[in-house]
Amino acid sequence: MQLLPQFLATLAAFASSAAATNFTGDVLNGVPVISFLDLADVPSQAVSRYYLRIGELNGGHPLHIPVMVARGTPESLETGKKLSLSAAIHGDELNGVRVVQRIFDQLQGQVSTLNGTVIGIPTVNPMGIYLNQRNFFTSGASGFLTNVNRVFPGTAPSEGANLPQLLAYYIWNNVWGNSSQVDVGIDLHTPSSGGETSLWCYADFRLPYVERLAKLLQPDILKIDVGEPGSIETTFVDYKIPSLTVEMGEAKVWNTSLVDRVYDYVNRVMDDLRITPSNTTEIYQPDLSRTYIANTFHDSPAKYGGFVERLVQVDEPVKKDQPIAHIRNAFGDILETIYSPEDGKMFQSPRDPSIEPGRSAGQIAYNSTDPECADGCIF
Repeated sequence: MQLLPQFLATLAAFASSAAATNFTGDVLNGVPVISFLDLADVPSQAVSRYYLRIGELNGGHPLHIPVMVARGTPESLETGKKLSLSAAIHGDELNGVRVVQRIFDQLQGQVSTLNGTVIGIPTVNPMGIYLNQRNFFTSGASGFLTNVNRVFPGTAPSEGANLPQLLAYYIWNNVWGNSSQVDVGIDLHTPSSGGETSLWCYADFRLPYVERLAKLLQPDILKIDVGEPGSIETTFVDYKIPSLTVEMGEAKVWNTSLVDRVYDYVNRVMDDLRITPSNTTEIYQPDLSRTYIANTFHDSPAKYGGFVERLVQVDEPVKKDQPIAHIRNAFGDILETIYSPEDGKMFQSPRDPSIEPGRSAGQIAYNSTDPECADGCIF
């Protein structure tokens, strides 16, 4: 991408109209800094880059996050859909970063004919990435950690927000427009460090289009679930915006096969929303032949610290009371054997053999017949 022409085009569009987008006047690595984004001000038929100013760290150091916008034809802001792609809200979960990067690289060659808009935030939590861990570190009072995916839609500065709450607030209000600038949202994750999974998603089927959105993923496991309060997905759903949490692989790696699968998935979604040009009017029928649909997750925490020996691999079927893991002490003695609570599938297991009491030794996906779990349960 040629940054200078894009930057000049962005400034020209800003100067020639009564733009609501707030440019701070700063430029970071050749990219203009904004504090508020209005899609109506973004150049049409172009991919634009911005840095969103979030606030300041202790010592007054400014914090920014990268934002990309692929806006299609001039009329498509009204005629087309608006898709949001976000990744790395947990700083060790990096597979999704490459998906967003690849999608926007592709959109460079398609943007002139797009019927819609795609917003990309490849690194939601720069502090977590910098510290090589899941949460956002705030240094006050000797420091504390915040799961940013539990504080959306954030807290206003006037209400005494801390920095992770401000991060959520500015993304929600100043990029996503309090949901007005998004029609569909996809939030990309992996398990936390030390865990392993394949490709699966959380999906709240109660909202129209979410089931379709989930099945287009063609995941290994599809978890029917009402979501976690304060997460990106659940906050969008609360605002009646179809959204999905996609989990892929493991932390701290770029798993190319899963990146490829999710990249293809995003393309299916853009085609389904008629954002990208299509040579057919046929509706895509997802291949769910390898997808296990479950409404319940069951976590099996270890009672002892030591080392976990996996007896079942990710995505393998399990039977009720089947051993799925041993917990061994430093001498190699078995302290505990973990058993599957139901017939189902191993959807997540520890990759890191070192284990503490209370940490998961394996998580099973299955279908509960309890009516209370029709919309999803986690035990």
